[in-house]
Amino acid sequence: MTFIHPALQPLLDASKQQPDLSSTPIETARAGSAQRARNRPPGPAIDKVTDLTVKGDDGHEIPIRIYRPANPIGVVIALHGGAWMLGSIDTFDSVARHLANDSGLAVVSVEYRLAPEHPFPAALDDAWAVTCWAAEHGASHGLPSQRLMIMGESAGANLAAVVALKARDAGAPTLRLQALVYPPVDARLQGESMDRFGEGYLLTKNDMAHALKNYGLGTRVKAEDWRLSPLLAPSHGGVAPALLVSAECDPLCSDASAYAKALIEANVPAVHVVYTSVTHLFFGMRGAIDASEQAQKQVASALRDAALK
Repeated sequence: MTFIHPALQPLLDASKQQPDLSSTPIETARAGSAQRARNRPPGPAIDKVTDLTVKGDDGHEIPIRIYRPANPIGVVIALHGGAWMLGSIDTFDSVARHLANDSGLAVVSVEYRLAPEHPFPAALDDAWAVTCWAAEHGASHGLPSQRLMIMGESAGANLAAVVALKARDAGAPTLRLQALVYPPVDARLQGESMDRFGEGYLLTKNDMAHALKNYGLGTRVKAEDWRLSPLLAPSHGGVAPALLVSAECDPLCSDASAYAKALIEANVPAVHVVYTSVTHLFFGMRGAIDASEQAQKQVASALRDAALK
């Protein structure tokens, strides 16, 4: 029997009485995600917070929120989680504020388009567009974009990993670090943790299959495509150094382990940290779970160190 952090046990017990993601109307799931975010303690005040829009390749507007502490030392593009279907800059607000406060970096939080209304590669295109915008135009908004990083949580970590590969292939922008929090990097849904924790630990294997299908797996993209499964990229050499953060009791833990191994084998500096006795979603539960604060501060510290190199 796996030991679960006591603060998470009531959440696990309640989840077993609720329908899974595939049985929940998308509007209900999004409302639940928004309500959970509102129930969290608010993040700290930041010197300047600005809402802007960035034009995507086809001219659509991508909302972003910039959290700029006094005298930022770098910039990090931040991509929220939510199975490519849920979440927003509002649900990620407290995490973004803590990252800005703890790291001293400006945080550019991206409201990428969501599936199923906007399937693959819409979210990826938006993440890429904002990353390029920050590199090219961030200075005009007071951002030290010559020191640029990227981070993401869950589905956002998938996007961040793919953006890092795209930046490597394009030769720009230069990313100093990719911080990936429980990243899904292999759409084939295999691995020891997928089997061990794929049922009964908040995020299930069925949830992942449903999320990937809604994102476009099987209709718009194949599981073997590296733009969906960055683990399967032909090469990982030359990509940005990585910090990977996982929860022990998460079906995606093996994904992060495999990705860290692939990066290290390609001579890319990579560190994989596994927080014991916690599940998917723990990263955003600061104030309720001690590991959440520790993980957020660890990511912030790695971002700060990368900016100061």
